[in-house]
Amino acid sequence: MTKAEFYEILDIDSPEDFQYFENLAAFLECEDEPDYEDVAELVKEADKGTLAQLIGDYFEEISDFLPESETELYTIFDNVRRSLAGMSKSCDDETTVAKLADELERFRRWYSVDSRVFLTDLGSAGEEEMTLRDALVCARMEALGGEKYQYDFSECSDYPLDEYIVSFGDMLAAEDSEEQE
Repeated sequence: MTKAEFYEILDIDSPEDFQYFENLAAFLECEDEPDYEDVAELVKEADKGTLAQLIGDYFEEISDFLPESETELYTIFDNVRRSLAGMSKSCDDETTVAKLADELERFRRWYSVDSRVFLTDLGSAGEEEMTLRDALVCARMEALGGEKYQYDFSECSDYPLDEYIVSFGDMLAAEDSEEQE
């Protein structure tokens, strides 16, 4: 994917335009593979406070559609949110920029490409396999009166949280961001 195609997906002309919930959603929900340098440039040039806020808002939004019984996924989402928001707040050197770009990409691939959820239609008993992203879309539609499903998120619990190393400074930055909301 070229930089122009990547920016078109995000609906921006430059990294400075990356300031809306829809921009982050378009990135995290994209199935296509953006060039790593384009992601790193986006992270480097975007407003870090805005990015942290967008991350918090996005994870809050997607967590709302997880079944209450899926505490493991809530924990994964919360830890990823804290880590990404904290890194974005303290993104002041090339190493942190690269780590944040890596972690955003890793989450995007897991969430929108690699994860597997099994849905059983309660009306027909038919089973479908889809990504976590798509399963949460089904859950949103279900909340609006759509088809009713039983969800099996068991294969999504393999997200490697142990690789999320959050510094004390990152945690404080994320907490400050939450308090300001």
